Amino acid sequence: MKSVNYKYLNILLILGIAYLLFLMKEVWLGAVTKIFNIALPFIISFGLAYVLYPFLEFLIKKGFPKWVSVLIIILSLLLIVGLTSYFVFPVFIEQLINLLSNLTKVTSDLGAKYGVDINVINNYVSSFSSVLLQNVEAFISSGNIIKVLSSWVDVITKFIIIFIVTIYFLSDMPKIRSKIKDFMQKKDKKKFQLIKNIDTEVYSYLKGLGIFMIIQFFEYTFLFLIIGHPNFLLIGVLACITTVIPYFGGIITNLIALVIASVVSPKVFILTLLITIIFPNIDGYVISPKIYGKTNELPAVLTVFVVFAGGALFGFTGIVIAVPLTIILMAIIKTYKPEIEKGFKKIKKKSKI
Repeated sequence: MKSVNYKYLNILLILGIAYLLFLMKEVWLGAVTKIFNIALPFIISFGLAYVLYPFLEFLIKKGFPKWVSVLIIILSLLLIVGLTSYFVFPVFIEQLINLLSNLTKVTSDLGAKYGVDINVINNYVSSFSSVLLQNVEAFISSGNIIKVLSSWVDVITKFIIIFIVTIYFLSDMPKIRSKIKDFMQKKDKKKFQLIKNIDTEVYSYLKGLGIFMIIQFFEYTFLFLIIGHPNFLLIGVLACITTVIPYFGGIITNLIALVIASVVSPKVFILTLLITIIFPNIDGYVISPKIYGKTNELPAVLTVFVVFAGGALFGFTGIVIAVPLTIILMAIIKTYKPEIEKGFKKIKKKSKI
């Protein structure tokens, strides 16, 4: 009599559970999304405090009291946000409105230039841009100004919550880190090593991402400004934001830049094309490796998969958190690799006849 093949039985059980979860996604996905939305401001606050902690540590080592160090960091952040809102935001909004206003013209010119019938696209673009441009006016004229105000109140409330909670987390971060360190060292050295690895990997990723986003903003804003691209700031902001979407973010930004340039002039289009060919390669093979170093070297296929899965489940938020979560998972696998290999060997032995 043949013994049970546990290897295939385990695979069938895993597939069965995955299929059941897929069938019940209407039940659990909504609950998970709600819980995630409630927790999101606190997650953002902790993430900001976590990223800002090295600056706090630096100032404390320089002899500043902790409360003064926290105050310096918070005031610096407010100054950066204020200057950005005053100098960058108005130009960005102006360029965005101009782009939306001219979307129909852009698609029509593209169709005429390349002899392509794009009436369907043109109608959709016209409808889309009109809705965006007239959204506020429609709310006001229909008496739904309360909805507009309530949405703004919601955004401002979340911003205030994030701001206050970040201050608390940042002030308590030395204590939080110390308690976690003491607890994990006493409890389990292996788990302490795991927490240490996660801390190093995630911080390296976030630090590199932040630096790379700033570089992308100034790099592409300046490049498109000097070639006379009409939406230079819009492209710079998009290049900065879409950095959080590996591989696809840069492609999306470059396509938008090329589409706009194609109806401006042949000269601007050629210069834009040169930028979109040369500089992404410089970013990918020169700047990015210098910033990130040898940390967080995730396989390209895995990165694409987790970004796609994160976007499918949680939208843009899922895309943003997909890579950090994968880095944490890879750190767990790396730390417990001997135990995992031992477990697989046991499964193989049991599955043998």
